[in-house]
Order: sequence, then C-alpha cells, then structure tokens
Amino acid sequence: MKSLLKYFITLCLFFVLALPVLAAKPDSPGRGGDKEPPIPNSVCLDPGHGGSDSGAVNGDLLEKDVNLGVANKLSALLTNAGYTVFQTRTDDRTLSNADRYNYCNSQQVAILVSIHHNGSTDPNLDYSSALYMKKTDVDLAQTVADSVSSPLGLSNHGISRFASGVLLKADMPATISEGFFLTNDLEADLINNSNRLDQEAQALLTAIQSYFATH
Repeated sequence: MKSLLKYFITLCLFFVLALPVLAAKPDSPGRGGDKEPPIPNSVCLDPGHGGSDSGAVNGDLLEKDVNLGVANKLSALLTNAGYTVFQTRTDDRTLSNADRYNYCNSQQVAILVSIHHNGSTDPNLDYSSALYMKKTDVDLAQTVADSVSSPLGLSNHGISRFASGVLLKADMPATISEGFFLTNDLEADLINNSNRLDQEAQALLTAIQSYFATH
C-alpha cells in the first residue's frame, strides 16, 4: 500500500512539474523567444560584396561599388522618409556572410534588404529579380521584384529560392535584390551617363514602403 501511495505521489509531481514545460509555446521561427521585438519601420541594408570581393565586373564598373552606391542613396531616401536605417558597410571592406547577418540581427531590425546586381557572359541579358530562402522572406522578395522591374523598364523574372547564409540566418524577413545585370552594355552606359542608381534606389524605397504598408 505504501509503495502504491509513493508511486501515486511521484506521478502527480511529474505532471505538476512537466506539464507547464510541455505546454509552453515554442519560439517563433527566425526570431528567438528571448529577443526584443523589432524596431518598427526599420531596415538593415546590406550592400553585397566589398573589399577583395568585387562581384560582377563590366569594364571599370565593379558590382561592389554599384551595390554600395545604391545602398547609400537608398539609406538617405529611407531616412528622409522617417525609417530607421542600419547598413552593414558604408565603405569598401570585406565582410563575411556571418558579419552581415550578425550585424543586422543585433540591431533588431524589421527587415533586411541585400543589394546585388546580376552578371552574365551574355552582354545583352538583363532583367530584375529577387531571392529568398525562408518562408517569411517570400512577401518581401515578391514586393521587391514587382516594384523594381517596372521603374527600371525591365522584365520581372520574379523570385527564386537561394541558399544564402545571409537570408537563412537573418532573424527577420530578408531578400536579395538583383535589380539588373551589371554586365549588360546598356546598363553600363546608363550608370556612367544617367541617373540609373537613383532610379533603382527610388524603386527600392517604393518596395519597402509597400511592404510595410501591408505588414
């Protein structure tokens, strides 16, 4: 009888102690349960490549410089529009993927937009697209792809899933914007002789505003 009573008491203690743990709500994907909520209307801009990594090349044009030029212009537009902006690099330096996502995660931003430009051996190839990795990235990537192509007068090749460490490890919705092909001869001429980078920055501002308006 004493053994049965001891067993019953032990069983009761197990349920009292274990059930709250089992019933606890799991952390939401992509953001730890111990993290503070993101800063409203905040963006982390990530100019791709940099330093020893030039990215795509077209003559004297290096993707790392074009990415940074667009990011700097977009940062100014976002700040003037009242957004809180962080940027992984503001000069020509080498950063690892870990440097990039760790920086953005530490700032508790709402979204991450990584700025890149495509490259090809075909100098005539040109279109806009955006990349995503996590399910939470899809809406942002789609908004960027849809918003950038038309103002730049390019076809929209939509979004594609891409195993980028920056996208995978970002705590927040993130996307890589591939605004146009840097290796396209017309794009090179527009960059050197027109306001092509201003057009792209303005298009990305529109994309970010559209995203925040619905999320």
